[in-house]
Amino acid sequence: MGKRILSFIIYFVLLASLLSLSACGRQEHQRGIDGYIYEAELLSGTVTTSRSWNFKVGGEWMYYVEDYMLYRIPLKDGSLAAKAGEKVFDSGKTVDYTVDETGALYCFKPVMDWQEGRVELKGGVLTKHRADGSEDYSFSLDGREDSYPFLYEIPGFLASGSGGRVFLRSGNEIIVIDRDGRMLCEIDISAIRPVSQEDVVERLLEGEDGRVYYLSEVAERRTVYELVDEDGVYRPRAMQMKGLEGKDLSLGYYHGSCQGLLYSGADGILYRYSAKEGIWKALLRWGDSNLWQDALEVVRDSEGRLFALFSSHGSDVAARELYLLERKSLEEIPEKEELVLACYDMYTNDLENAVIAYNRSNDSCHITLQMYEGEDGLARLDAGLASSNPPDMLNLWGLDVKKYSEKRALEDLSIYLEKSEKLGRENFLEGVLEGYTVEDRLVGIPSEFMCFTMFGNAAEVGEKAGWTLEDIMLLTERYPGRKLNGYSFSRNLEDICGSYVMEQFVDWENGACRFDSEEFRSLVQWLAEHSGSGTGYYDYEEVEAPLTVQERVFTLLEYLHYVSRSDGEMTMMGFPSADGRPLHRGGTVNAVGIISKSRHKEEAWQFIEYFLCQDEGQEWESALYMPTRRDLLEAILEDATVPEYWTDHGEVRKDGKGEPEQRWKWKGSYRSLKGEIVDYEYYDCADQEEIEGFLDMIGHTDFSLDDYLQSEVTGIIAEEMGSYFTGDKALEEVTKVIQNRVSTLIQE
Repeated sequence: MGKRILSFIIYFVLLASLLSLSACGRQEHQRGIDGYIYEAELLSGTVTTSRSWNFKVGGEWMYYVEDYMLYRIPLKDGSLAAKAGEKVFDSGKTVDYTVDETGALYCFKPVMDWQEGRVELKGGVLTKHRADGSEDYSFSLDGREDSYPFLYEIPGFLASGSGGRVFLRSGNEIIVIDRDGRMLCEIDISAIRPVSQEDVVERLLEGEDGRVYYLSEVAERRTVYELVDEDGVYRPRAMQMKGLEGKDLSLGYYHGSCQGLLYSGADGILYRYSAKEGIWKALLRWGDSNLWQDALEVVRDSEGRLFALFSSHGSDVAARELYLLERKSLEEIPEKEELVLACYDMYTNDLENAVIAYNRSNDSCHITLQMYEGEDGLARLDAGLASSNPPDMLNLWGLDVKKYSEKRALEDLSIYLEKSEKLGRENFLEGVLEGYTVEDRLVGIPSEFMCFTMFGNAAEVGEKAGWTLEDIMLLTERYPGRKLNGYSFSRNLEDICGSYVMEQFVDWENGACRFDSEEFRSLVQWLAEHSGSGTGYYDYEEVEAPLTVQERVFTLLEYLHYVSRSDGEMTMMGFPSADGRPLHRGGTVNAVGIISKSRHKEEAWQFIEYFLCQDEGQEWESALYMPTRRDLLEAILEDATVPEYWTDHGEVRKDGKGEPEQRWKWKGSYRSLKGEIVDYEYYDCADQEEIEGFLDMIGHTDFSLDDYLQSEVTGIIAEEMGSYFTGDKALEEVTKVIQNRVSTLIQE
């Protein structure tokens, strides 16, 4: 499976989260920030249902919203003095609110009206209340209105400024109101506001010393503007993100705070903006606190204390967890052995959850997830691996694993498996382990896998799976004018023809190639004629009656969707193989290797063993991927075959014949191979034939590691063919350039 397609799919299937930490005991991986760690305490029993949001701290209270009603919990010694909140004085239906440094409360209460799937905000009032609940003023918003596709839990309409001023976002303006309820001015944001109101984010954010910021985000492009007072007139000024250079700012989260604007980065670090110095500074690492990097809300209460709200991880209950974090010096924290697990670009929630759970339960060891992101991330990772103090483990996703294995940078895990009392090679799918075996050394053991395959119209390709590239060429001859699919030449070159190109046109033994041959020119001409017109790898166009369909089969449920319970019009052929046998391509996640130069190899294996031994129960209809452990896979498939029955008051319902009345096992909608949405398909339990068919698909899946050399070769071909497609060069000239470039590559 080419790296790019797997990367693309996993990025959008996952809600991938990122974390970057460090470890103590080594100068390069010092734990904590500036000698401090924020120790986290779960505030158990606090009302934190999925309907509780928009937490703020003001005066001696913590406030939050539930069903548009405002609640508060008293604070005592910096922590919560009660487990349940009380309704704030008659605050009315509140869309947004804020609290200033004096404890005064501001409530934005427009009239809400849902029209055609959008929420209309019309008129209403902005009220200011003193700490005792009495009303200070009520500012009328008559004549003002705006429309949104939905409202975020933290809508960001309000922000408190200096001198008792409050800022209210209203359509294309931000209204500035003084301490007495009089409008000072309106800030025009029409030029910087998102043009489209679909799937955008815009919020007001509070900063230190009464500063206020406006966040505008469209399609992951974020800009933060400081609202600067220039002789009584406020103007938005784009912030310079000094201190965050090279960071991927499209994946993090901004949080307002009177103690300073906060940014929770994709690297797992919470940053605070120092307005006086004009620079972002690291405040804490979430992993040092054994917390996740995707906090829903962060409320900084004081210099050394903050609150953080998270979704309840590992629970089916729609709840939130509220944590109190207090700063402590490293000397106050029990010493542990520090290990580093390096990750390039991303890692999964499952891996992060395992690290956090392991750290919480282990008194002697602490695992740090260290992210290498950005354009120079791979170079920094390689430098770290080559250093005298390398990481201890390496998440192998997205990396050229063969390169690291051939350099003996990774340990042979088969040695650890042989000594393990909990796991053995027989516990895993053999094909997956073979995929991670390089030069007879097992360098990684993934926890989950997925399959990718190709389909053809049964009336055109028959019902027997498997074909060669020559078979596909003959198919296009029988149906002239029809394309293989709507994918670009570049995508089809790698996915359909990549292996064929490497086998037929590269002579590895002699270090030669023949890309200037007529045979190769015929191949690329044929492929260009039968691919979509897009030039980018991920480009796709709708084509009429495509001859093939590429699809993922990540779970048994998707096998039912596309194979055993489809309309029977499509045959799962697989990708072309040299001998015509069925060939599906596999992908994996969460393969962790041990660095050969690590000082803590045994401790590293203990974590890997812990991670792979987790018995998280997955129901067959809710799994995201499938487990590589045989026992877990067998349990899922066995559960899929168990029928379910309708019940009345705990008793199985009987039909007219006195037989148990079977109910559906799963229901839901999905997109068919024809691109049509199938609404609420109902499924009975799987039968044995379907289970055997699913296992047969796995048995014909190639889990070989990504061939980066093949990707480089196909990348060269696709790049040079661009000048042929534009008419700038003749095909013969293009193939000569390809010949020269690939010759140089393989000889290196």
